[in-house]
Amino acid sequence: MTILSAEKLFMVYVGGMAEGCHVELHDVRFVIGESIEACYDDLRAQWWGTPESLHLDCWGEIHWADGHVVELRNEPQEGGASLWFVNLGGYDPKLFTELHENLLVVAKDGREAKKHALAQIENWVSPHKDNVLTVEASVDVSANLAGQGRYVHLTPGVEKHPFAFEARYVPIGKKKS
Repeated sequence: MTILSAEKLFMVYVGGMAEGCHVELHDVRFVIGESIEACYDDLRAQWWGTPESLHLDCWGEIHWADGHVVELRNEPQEGGASLWFVNLGGYDPKLFTELHENLLVVAKDGREAKKHALAQIENWVSPHKDNVLTVEASVDVSANLAGQGRYVHLTPGVEKHPFAFEARYVPIGKKKS
């Protein structure tokens, strides 16, 4: 079993504009590369909005999630749970917006992932499931992994390693010709 040590799995919070929208749109994407810069072309290909508006707001390497070490390998992991991305929405009566919490959880299915994620949310007036996605299938990571011989492996870990990320505006959109 070979660990693909040079390649990293990144979770990226992208933003930009789309035709007809009045406020900036955001999405979470998953990409694989040796660095975040090596993932820019993949992120551009995934962007559905105005090409020149695409930018990064936050990104981080996923190497630990929900009590598990996360590794990329060249063969599938047999059985067990999967890595899930859960985007929860909720409200604060003092803010004119919907609030979001993005979580990575390890679960056997979407129902378990939702329950596990909702149990981690505190102090929200009206939490609800906004979107539950399995990283391997629902965000095109599965197609990238299978097509490139890369698979997520989850190993229970002893030490907790919170998701470390960088948050800053980095424009990566295509320039108008």
